[in-house]
Amino acid sequence: MIKPQKDRGYHGQEQALMVVQDSGGVSYVSGRGYFEFIQLSRDGIIKKALMNLSQQLSFSLTEVARILHISERTLQRYGDDEKLSADTSERAILLSQLYQHGTQVFGDLENFKEWMRTPLPAFNYQPPISLLDTTFGFQLIQDELGKIAHGIFA
Repeated sequence: MIKPQKDRGYHGQEQALMVVQDSGGVSYVSGRGYFEFIQLSRDGIIKKALMNLSQQLSFSLTEVARILHISERTLQRYGDDEKLSADTSERAILLSQLYQHGTQVFGDLENFKEWMRTPLPAFNYQPPISLLDTTFGFQLIQDELGKIAHGIFA
């Protein structure tokens, strides 16, 4: 049976946004490149894919709204299959990529989620999750993950 186009689009978005784990550990979504993420951002991701990501990352609606720079009420108004704006979609993809990278570095999504909620000296004794409302915060966390991956602890 052939699935409708909308379903295939959702599953493609779900795969792009989810942090993928298999029995052997962690793996990134293969075959995705910057141009695909640019197009996905421009096209807009659907709310259902975003909500699945937020559930996997254990984010509240308040946290998701703050990170995506959108009000909770506006986010609630979107239908499950409605596309989000390009800016909101781009931030959701950045969030997914950050958690994919962190899961790869820590070897486990749960360990990385705990690290993200722990106040750390490298982040001025703030939990890294509190920095996700700016692109500079995303970059700072990515940089710290790079240091950890290479055995450099600040």
